[in-house]
Amino acid sequence: MSCARGCCATPAEHYRSLSVASSDRREWTKTTTDDHGTHAVDVVEHWQDRQDVTVRAPRVELKATQREVWE
Repeated sequence: MSCARGCCATPAEHYRSLSVASSDRREWTKTTTDDHGTHAVDVVEHWQDRQDVTVRAPRVELKATQREVWE
């Protein structure tokens, strides 16, 4: 229960504050993507208040000059 006995003004308000679990609650997720220009951040919010964060950064490639290759 989200509240204790006698906390709500009426029994109707108390019953409205309750929630019932369903069998498909594992599928309740909310995904948001923030694009920051140099990288993107995906946040997946799950029904049990867990969050998965994935940062997608572009691949970094190093380019050597001819002098660095010979040394």
